[in-house]
Amino acid sequence: MLSTNNFGKDLMMLRLFLLVLLIPLPVFAEEGENFSPTGKAFEKPQYLPVDEAFRLTASKQNESIRLHWLVKPGYYLYRDHLIFPGIKKMPELPSGKQKFDEIFGDVEVYYDELIVNVQYYGRYQQDRHKINIIYQGCAEAGLCYPPQKREIDLKTMQVKPIKEKK
Repeated sequence: MLSTNNFGKDLMMLRLFLLVLLIPLPVFAEEGENFSPTGKAFEKPQYLPVDEAFRLTASKQNESIRLHWLVKPGYYLYRDHLIFPGIKKMPELPSGKQKFDEIFGDVEVYYDELIVNVQYYGRYQQDRHKINIIYQGCAEAGLCYPPQKREIDLKTMQVKPIKEKK
């Protein structure tokens, strides 16, 4: 409680105390979102479209097709979810990195990039002009994309999504 004898002195001390408390406010106000409970820390993460997160290209290499995935930072591909339907000889896949996944448990994944050579050109497949590939990946922030089905035209090496028949 303020004494009447030292009222002026006590009032001055109270003003000084409040001033010391209020000085940092403009500094924090400049940071805005970083200190606000409604700032970016509480926003939902923004996810890339699947073809941007996992960019797949194909090229011819002698008797094989070279598949090259560029994987954006914060995303990964599952090793065991790479499927090559119609390919008689399963391609040799490089080792990935071990990861514990809340959905699939202990898995092997690829970060940054993945290169796979699919042995394709041979007598038994000369009449085919397309191959299909299925792959699946996730974002570290929690989104797992559904399995992606792609078709590669062997004449143009163009990669296209496979449209589901309804």
